[in-house]
Amino acid sequence: MVTETLDVRGMHCGGCEARVRDAVAALPGVEAVVAEHIGDLVEVTYDPTRTDLDRIRAAVIGAGFAA
Repeated sequence: MVTETLDVRGMHCGGCEARVRDAVAALPGVEAVVAEHIGDLVEVTYDPTRTDLDRIRAAVIGAGFAA
């Protein structure tokens, strides 16, 4: 497993955090996601044989936020 921290812009509340968390958690190989709108950070623990940072960023963007 690998843990990465991404800068994610556009989150303003707990609802935003949940949208990002749900979008990233739906990816195969993602074990844990912590989104914090204060600090604009998302920490993701994932299996690099099943997903990668490009897919994780795409999920964040698909949820309506900048990564």
